[in-house]
Amino acid sequence: MILLLAAALLPHVEQVAPNVWAVGFADKHQSANCGFVKLANETLLIDVPRGVAGREYVAEVARLAGKPVKSMIQTRPDPVGDLAAAGVTVVERHAAAERIPYTDGRRALLVTAGNVLFAGAAVVNGPRADLTKHSTREWIGLLAVLEQRQPKVVVPGFGSWGGAGLIARQRRFLTEVQRQVGYGIAMGRPLAVIQRDLLLPASYYTWMPYDLPRPEDVAHVYAELTVPRAPFAKLDRALPSALVLIGDRFHEPEHLEAGLRPALENAGVAPHFTVDVRALTAENLAKVRMLVVLRDGMNWPDGVDKPYQIWMTPEQEKAVVDFVQGGGAFLNLHNSMGLYPKDGPYLDLVGGRYIGHGPLERFRVEVTDKTHPVARGLEDWSAADEQHTPPADESKVKVFLRNRSDDGQTAAAGWAYQPGKGRLVHLASGHTRDALEHPMFQRAVGNAVRWLLAK
Repeated sequence: MILLLAAALLPHVEQVAPNVWAVGFADKHQSANCGFVKLANETLLIDVPRGVAGREYVAEVARLAGKPVKSMIQTRPDPVGDLAAAGVTVVERHAAAERIPYTDGRRALLVTAGNVLFAGAAVVNGPRADLTKHSTREWIGLLAVLEQRQPKVVVPGFGSWGGAGLIARQRRFLTEVQRQVGYGIAMGRPLAVIQRDLLLPASYYTWMPYDLPRPEDVAHVYAELTVPRAPFAKLDRALPSALVLIGDRFHEPEHLEAGLRPALENAGVAPHFTVDVRALTAENLAKVRMLVVLRDGMNWPDGVDKPYQIWMTPEQEKAVVDFVQGGGAFLNLHNSMGLYPKDGPYLDLVGGRYIGHGPLERFRVEVTDKTHPVARGLEDWSAADEQHTPPADESKVKVFLRNRSDDGQTAAAGWAYQPGKGRLVHLASGHTRDALEHPMFQRAVGNAVRWLLAK
């Protein structure tokens, strides 16, 4: 049973599990939390208390736990103040608490007794979560690790403690901020507009409106997702790398990455996703062996009620053509011929052109040449998708897939050829999660990657 204990020195102290206490502090201390664990021969402190004299805190903790305080372990490197003078030794490790570090320097502590997670700055449940100090992607990754531990109680670094749902809420919050900012970038929206329009469901918050993201939080995520920081903050040289440009007005990048990442990684490629069209440069293509595009040629910087702009510049067209003809690999997906510079070298390279698509419905994708390496192991499949019907230049490309709607309309749905020293594959599917995650599409992407890189 969880027992509430109140004291004048510590008005917010609660026994959250047998022998484990959480301690909270006021708004002037950022609603920070710490805690302590009663062990056989001592009491272990977790994190530094806020606004309380060290000697008084140690004495009160010893009284509540019934064991002397000897050591402390931290989730964040706060100054220890006069705790050392009170006889407390700061330790890096302790048998009572498993450290869960992550690459951006933060860590959490899972207390064995009672399965209590002291999450530190990884979880903020109430006051504003300051996004500006850490990598959003790595923060989300840490939260996924913490969720896998399935703690019974979570004591966040700041705000109210509770159950394991606190971790999931924090992850959803960060993921949604990243999704909305990324979608805005993919549409070509200015930062100020993205900051103005960002709106999360009320269920993502706890202490509304105090935990709303601030403009500087949005600016931080924007900078993470745009050049020059994206997409090569970290370049994995151990695997062939791919520059993967995704997202537009009609294709939010979140589900595109979720569908493409496993197929690319399973084929042995390190994908570097970007929603910023400015990342498509000759300099960046020189860092990778493969280019993957799943987005159309339109940007909407002035809003969807204003005319769109074709974003691909002559310099970008030349960079793509030079990259492929010079020996690079190009996986062109779904709508990546739509509304690009008309009669330009980019569309000439791809070998087809966009003339529209049918309604969102289930249709068949049929394998017409099972001998082609990209078609190996594929069987005809159905998925909910947009049936793109691009005319292919069959004088230079080899078509191995065709799609067929219920009313009998057919079109090329997959082709490949070797332009210059490079290789190119086009796959027409890819609008919905249903289409992207279908096992046959996943296999087609994997086959395409292996053929594209087989030199």
